[in-house]
Amino acid sequence: MDIADITEYYELIERRADMPEGADFSVTLQDGSMEPFFPSGAEVYISVSHTPEEFEAAVFLYEGKILCRQWCEDFAGTLYLLPANPAYRDGCAAVPLWLRDKCLCLGSVISGGKLPRPVYFRDSSGK
Repeated sequence: MDIADITEYYELIERRADMPEGADFSVTLQDGSMEPFFPSGAEVYISVSHTPEEFEAAVFLYEGKILCRQWCEDFAGTLYLLPANPAYRDGCAAVPLWLRDKCLCLGSVISGGKLPRPVYFRDSSGK
């Protein structure tokens, strides 16, 4: 699936003048999975030109859903999509290397800095 497929399921809107510099689009969060950094109902702004660093928040298209998550990768190439809020830890996704083509990073959340690693997260290497 690529970015063109999104328009089948989601409405794309025009860029607005009140969006911060560097923002290419925005999404409105539908749950509290990224609290306390981004509350439910918050509009987050996304830059497609910035490659997110580990544990930065980004927006992903995975299994037909748009997810705002922090991310990291383990030594085996497994990609972890992590809610910041420990109450949503069941919403973590582990994407093995051979399925990475099924997960598309749409861009980085413009947040003013790297978020702390989720307190509950330990990857398969014990980190």
